[in-house]
Amino acid sequence: MRALESQSIMPKRLLAILLCLLSVTVIAAPTPTKAPKALTDQVQRLTELLKDSYAAGDPDSIMVQMVKHGVSDNLALVIFTIEGFGGGNNHMQYLAAFNLDRDEAGKRQHFTLIDVIPIAGKGWRGIQTLNAKVSVSSTRSEKNISLQALEVTERDAPNFPGKKVIVNILLSDGRLSELKKP
Repeated sequence: MRALESQSIMPKRLLAILLCLLSVTVIAAPTPTKAPKALTDQVQRLTELLKDSYAAGDPDSIMVQMVKHGVSDNLALVIFTIEGFGGGNNHMQYLAAFNLDRDEAGKRQHFTLIDVIPIAGKGWRGIQTLNAKVSVSSTRSEKNISLQALEVTERDAPNFPGKKVIVNILLSDGRLSELKKP
């Protein structure tokens, strides 16, 4: 009788352990920041400027990270994708930086574009999550932005980059530029 009881308890314990592990995984998983409408409107305007007559933006690919640096400075980093240049099966990812401003009442958000640069694309590299690390220079005039990415190697298919890299971007004098590896 005791053997039967222990056999019926064992699956219940395993199920409880699995459920605990799953709940920890869900809780620990990063949650992307949903882009405010004012910011998605700005990304749409950028997409219209950067695409050709065939390409289209992918609104579901927009990744946003708000960065507070200093007492009153707020920065919004956005990665967005444009697909189908030239009617083909290719894409580019762009990094855009915006200042976050508020109206006089301090309520309505407005995002002012600082700069935008191509950051990844087919056959080059890809950014799957936006988890930037931002450091500010001692003079506060420059910001260093580090992004995790996957880079395409000679053994990878163009849309399946496999090498983990860190992309370092400098925001200086209102311009974004990639810092090349020495």
